[in-house]
Amino acid sequence: MVMNSPLYAKFSTIDSPEALKKLKLAELPAFCNYLREFILQTVAASGGHLSSNLGSIEITVALHYVFNSPFDRIVWDVGHQCYAHKVLTSRKDALSTIRKTGGLSGFPKRSESKHDLYNTGHAGTAISQAMGEAVAASLLKKKGEKQPVAIAVVGDASIVTGMSFEAMNHAGGLRTPMLVILNDNEMSISKNVGAISYRLTQLINTRLYRRSKRGFVNFIAKIPLVGSVINRIAKRFRMTMKSLATDHQFFGELGFRYLGPIDGHDVTRVVNVLESLPPIEEPILLHIVTKKGFGYSFAEKDPIEYHGVGVFDTAQGIQKKASNNRSLSKIVGETLTHLGRKDDKVVAITPAMKEGSGLTSFATAFPERFFDAGIAEQHATAFAGALASAGVKPFLCIYSTFLQRGYDQLVQDIALMDLPVRIVIDRAGCVGQDGETHQGFYDIAFMAALPHIRILSARDAEELVRMLAFMRTYDEHPIAVRFPKKEFAIFDIAALLKKKSTKPYNPFEAELLQPGSQVLLLSEGTFAAKALEVREILATKKISTAVMDVRALHPLPIAQILKSVKNKKLLVTIENHGLTGGLADLTAKALAKESVSVKHLAFGYPSEVVPHGSIAEIEEAYGLTPPKIAHEILKKLRR
Repeated sequence: MVMNSPLYAKFSTIDSPEALKKLKLAELPAFCNYLREFILQTVAASGGHLSSNLGSIEITVALHYVFNSPFDRIVWDVGHQCYAHKVLTSRKDALSTIRKTGGLSGFPKRSESKHDLYNTGHAGTAISQAMGEAVAASLLKKKGEKQPVAIAVVGDASIVTGMSFEAMNHAGGLRTPMLVILNDNEMSISKNVGAISYRLTQLINTRLYRRSKRGFVNFIAKIPLVGSVINRIAKRFRMTMKSLATDHQFFGELGFRYLGPIDGHDVTRVVNVLESLPPIEEPILLHIVTKKGFGYSFAEKDPIEYHGVGVFDTAQGIQKKASNNRSLSKIVGETLTHLGRKDDKVVAITPAMKEGSGLTSFATAFPERFFDAGIAEQHATAFAGALASAGVKPFLCIYSTFLQRGYDQLVQDIALMDLPVRIVIDRAGCVGQDGETHQGFYDIAFMAALPHIRILSARDAEELVRMLAFMRTYDEHPIAVRFPKKEFAIFDIAALLKKKSTKPYNPFEAELLQPGSQVLLLSEGTFAAKALEVREILATKKISTAVMDVRALHPLPIAQILKSVKNKKLLVTIENHGLTGGLADLTAKALAKESVSVKHLAFGYPSEVVPHGSIAEIEEAYGLTPPKIAHEILKKLRR
């Protein structure tokens, strides 16, 4: 679309459902092209989720064109398909601030708009929430009032989550009047896996459906309609015959009327289907087929690479720059690949995050020992426990925020039975732009509350490699290692693994990084680098500071801490975690048990919702930079 055309000028003013509804149906395809270009250029200039949003534009436009949000209750699942929704709900001018400090969230957020019903960062919640909306509307409806339609827009394979099927089983059993839009792009973040994905592909490729689309259904669609009653009956009949033209038993067994599949990038057809739906008096699932990254060739060819992007040139696409750094996630994957060559009992498990968790190399080298469980953290966790029980060495590679979803299994199916699962916790601590739903501030607290589990935290890349190698041979208890989203300089992992040491490596012992006589600074994980910077600042003020990397958070190396804290004026703890239940709390509890009294200053994240933004800006705001930490220590010492 020519950016200075009259049509562009007309479309550029549309930023609300009311303005959208003024367009003619024939204008919607051109508007979708405009909206796709607007989102592409905006995200390319500021960063954000791209592939999923390019693929969901027509669905979003059709929903806001046909239904009346927020009266009709549209619930998004997953949240990173919501950019077009934000544009169409009065946030167009702010889209360039998405995921930035003080800007729009990358996910639906209640505080931003009355059209965002829920804060949605995790998958699988929308059908439960839409069912709740439908039931509440029925309970609160007054005589003569129109009842809103409850709609769940389920994208990126979140239909395969256990919670989605629990909700469908419940809604189908109660015959709850609601609409589920299945935005089927055959992708989550990674390629979809599992029987359900295969089944949906079968539905799309059913030859009977293709024939009926060309034949009988089109014939029925041409029947002239006279009068509102006949019109309603005929519409029901057309949709029912279309449903019967496909194998819909899969969803029908759950009590949902299955309709589709239809082309999700034909906005006119999507609108016509939504307008032709029978009255929503029962649970209906409309299967819409889309392509992730649609309309932008680079994203269509590699939707995983373009899932979450930084700033890039749309004409050239993402240009991979040579770097001397490597992410900790990739270091994990490469280390596990080396360990897998050494030990055929090593397996890797991920809940739909093969690329994000750096496991591509392992999956390529050992396809029979790599297990992508899909968006099913509960299953992945229990599965890991069973593998450990049977004598395999499972490494469950999972983000901190997603481990929360498998907590019951972590308790019941691993910790209580003391099964030696190796838990590799990525994105621990502050995650920055993904914000509050993805912050990794709770894993130390919820794991330390459990029996048997050992918790490690790596201060740098080489320490992480050593810890993973140690975990391979550690069969006594479940053991976890946590690390943040961070990069380190490239080094030879194989050489480090082969390196002989005069002393056996024991990560349950703390390491004194620098001696000191006045202050003891205990650091957690990669915050060790901050602790050393704090020490240098304090040295300019003639304050002698010892820095100790605890390495093990549970159990704490309390004997070493007691020895080092003796005769110190102040104990300081710094951690990339919430202050509640983290290093600070665990240390204070351990010292109290030993009847040791010492002034204690704790640095970490408070028990509040920490918003999205750059990690550097968030750390600055919460006083977690070396100058601010040093300043507070000096204030405490003066008192």
